[in-house]
Amino acid sequence: MSNILKNTIMKKLFTYLTVMMALAAMPFFTSCDARFWEDVEDRAEARTLEGTWSGYIDTYFYDRFGISGDTYRTSMYFERENSYGGWGYEVDYNTYSRYDDYYYCEFRWEVVNGAIRIRYADSWNDVYIYDYVLDDYYFSGSMDDGCRDRRVNFSLSYDSRFEWDYWTRGVTRGASNDGTGFKASGEFAK
Repeated sequence: MSNILKNTIMKKLFTYLTVMMALAAMPFFTSCDARFWEDVEDRAEARTLEGTWSGYIDTYFYDRFGISGDTYRTSMYFERENSYGGWGYEVDYNTYSRYDDYYYCEFRWEVVNGAIRIRYADSWNDVYIYDYVLDDYYFSGSMDDGCRDRRVNFSLSYDSRFEWDYWTRGVTRGASNDGTGFKASGEFAK
């Protein structure tokens, strides 16, 4: 066999082996790429979530407090401590008696793999938000607290005018883990 023929066969063999090795390595590069984009998305979601959101949580009060009706409203404040999460607080109240009938609770939150986890200071079950729509003005979806077979729907809008002074007076910054990060009045204190 001539040297030219041997070199041609070797080059083809080398090319085929190189292509086969590259194809075999593709899944590893794809999974790294997917994790990278999930990480970027989690950080963007956490950045967008920062601030106050107000609106309604369907059946939330029936599940947690034994109260039902459509006159109850929720406001949640999220502050980032890092790229993926931080602390915040929530107040649930009767729209007709907001300073008499309310429940205030601090929480810790984080965005992981596209899900938002909220851990309340009152030792309520962790709440997970998997399927949601979030942009600069609107936050909606469903929550799962792990203790029921159904999800609870919510619809919140960004609210830069909400006054937190009444509920946060005397509260230290950050969700408390010693059982003091919540308070209730009226219907919610029963």
